[in-house]
Amino acid sequence: MDATFIQSTLADNNNKLVLKTVLNQPYIERKELADQLGFPVEQIDEICQPFVDNMVVLELASQAAHNIESRVPRKVYLVNPEMEQTIKDLL
Repeated sequence: MDATFIQSTLADNNNKLVLKTVLNQPYIERKELADQLGFPVEQIDEICQPFVDNMVVLELASQAAHNIESRVPRKVYLVNPEMEQTIKDLL
């Protein structure tokens, strides 16, 4: 992965905040990430999509913890382990 993509994306403070939070809290659920940062879920999707497309952040599907919600997969994010050191250096 090209570090210039990450560097240019981190120029935006919202992108930087989201990436830093995902780095510090691996496997964070999309809704929890939005709640923690005070962003709407749609904005989290918009911010994370370029990171996911470029394999900087991995988006995983997981089953919900409650039986009632178990049919609806939830999205969780984590920083690509191969990119972790590069991201730490840029942050």
